[in-house]
Amino acid sequence: MSAPTRVAGRWPARPDRQDHAADAARGGADCLTSDMVLVHKVFRRELRMLAELIGAVSAGHAERATLLAGHYRELARALSHHHDAERNLLWRRLHERDLLAGEVETRMLAWHRQHAALMSELDALLPLWERAADPEIAAALVDIVGELASSVAEHLDAVESDVLPAVARSVSPGEWLALGLRAASWIPLNRMAWLLGAMLEDATPAERANLMAKVPAPARLLYRMVGRDQYAREMRLLRGTADTVG
Repeated sequence: MSAPTRVAGRWPARPDRQDHAADAARGGADCLTSDMVLVHKVFRRELRMLAELIGAVSAGHAERATLLAGHYRELARALSHHHDAERNLLWRRLHERDLLAGEVETRMLAWHRQHAALMSELDALLPLWERAADPEIAAALVDIVGELASSVAEHLDAVESDVLPAVARSVSPGEWLALGLRAASWIPLNRMAWLLGAMLEDATPAERANLMAKVPAPARLLYRMVGRDQYAREMRLLRGTADTVG
């Protein structure tokens, strides 16, 4: 499989794959890599929803545009760090054990470049949209975010089918924990609750139990006392819904 080709300004249409991650982990919710699968679910869900939310913003509603632009920038920052961790931590470990085929890495890097190019387009357009929520700019943003969401989802599907099974076979739980801590070191403390809530939102009961078992007891208590409600309030503001999570 090669990276998807951009045709007529868009990525090829793809079905909703929101529930694909749990099946593609190839090990169930107790798999070593199930926490990464949950992170992948966050990127799939939030980028797909963001395109819909941008398209629903009324002309001139600059405050709403600014809110969604800030959400995108947080997602983009997280995605960039996720890709950096793939290249500099995970793939390096697999290289050391001759477990990452060159063809697979080439395809993964092609997706990384596509994502960076699309995010550069968004970085240029978002400040213009934030000023006055112009509908024409919003339409362009919807198109680009949609392309990014589709490309990211295809990439994550490939990671889960072509990379994570090798990790589950060759990386010890201690090594995986160390890699995860290094990969998450960029996350501000005040956003840890958001990330935990985002990972739990679409988790199955088994995935939820598996993830929470890895979270230190004080952090679990803090999330239950404060973080869960904080995440739910933030998502209601972004989505205009009364959804609850956790």
